[in-house]
This record gives sequence, C-alpha cells and structure tokens, in this order.
Amino acid sequence: MYIDLRKQIQQRHNSLHPIEPRPLKGLEDYLMNRRTYSLQGKTPLEPPNIIIPPLLPAPMKETFVEQEKERHRLKLKHIVEKEKLVLSKEQEILRVHCKAAQMQANQPQPFSVCTILKDEEVYNPVTPEHEERYNNRSFFKELKDLDDKWDKIKEAMIIRHTNESESLHAVQKMDWGWKLKELALCDYKATPEIEELHVPMVDVSDEYTTPSIKN
Repeated sequence: MYIDLRKQIQQRHNSLHPIEPRPLKGLEDYLMNRRTYSLQGKTPLEPPNIIIPPLLPAPMKETFVEQEKERHRLKLKHIVEKEKLVLSKEQEILRVHCKAAQMQANQPQPFSVCTILKDEEVYNPVTPEHEERYNNRSFFKELKDLDDKWDKIKEAMIIRHTNESESLHAVQKMDWGWKLKELALCDYKATPEIEELHVPMVDVSDEYTTPSIKN
C-alpha cells in the first residue's frame, strides 16, 4: 500500500511544472524592481546639511541642531514604513496573479520545494482535490479585496504618522520654550512665542501611491 501511495504521489509530482503569470502592466515601475528604497548604510541617519534659520539666537543653535536630528530620524522612519507597505502590497499582487495563472493551468499544487516536502509526510491514501472554481470574477474580486485591505492599512499608517509628528512637535516646542527661559532669552513667567521656522513640524504626506492592481 505504501509503495502504491508513493507512486501516486510521484505521478502527481511529475504533472507539476513551473507556471508564469502574464506580465503585469507597470511591473517595471514597482519599487521592488526600481530598488530606490531606503537601505541601512545608504540613507544617512542624520541630516547631511542642517540649515540654521536666520535670526536664530546663537545660544539656541545647538538645540535646533539636536531637534533637527530628531525630526530627520522620524522622517526616515516614516519613509521606511511607507516603502515596506508598498513592497508588501507589490508582493501580494504578484502572489494573486501567480495563483490565478496556476489555477487556470489546472494545477492546484504549486511547483515548489514546499509541495515536495509536504508530500514526504503523506501516509494516507491521496484523494483527488476539489478546488473551488476559479474564474475571472474570482480573480478580480481577490484583487479588489486586496486593494481595499491595503487602503485601510495605508489610512491607519498615515493617521499614526500624523500623531507621531504632532507629538514630537509638541514636545520640541515645550523643550524649546524651557531652553529660552533657561538661557534668559525670554521672561521666565511668560509664555514664549515660538516661530514655526525654529521648531517646524515633520510633514506627513498622503500623496504617495501604492502599486496598481490592474493588469
């Protein structure tokens, strides 16, 4: 019985073959192909050129530089998270297209090492697999669900980035005010007026695009 089982599995393996999906439109513009993402060692962790605002009191220059480094680190963190989101969506789009090509070729199991390894532990009779009917409607529904999913993730990420930017700005304004009082640059009991140019807020943009699901 075991020999018959292994023969059956071997026959199934012999029917497997590599399947390539149709070329995706705009694939050459995907971030994973352009490779313009930020990498450790490629993107400086500190701002390369810090421009001191005009009319900034000399004693406050050191504080400005320290805060600018903090803002740069937050900007870099946001950029990396955006790029991770884009790369994750690109990978998922490719998986959906590969699955569609595989189902259209009537090959339920992928041609992969994982399939071979999984079948090494089969000890019961292999029954025919009944796969759910996969057609164009199923394919486009899966892409639409994928797009909706990543739009929600993007929206949540932008809200979080905005909160992080506002929190850092509030803390830096408070520290700036205390430093002005410490250096006697304003009355200790007064609420100092802090120029936006001296303590800017990290800009959070929602204009970056995630990859298109169209083929």
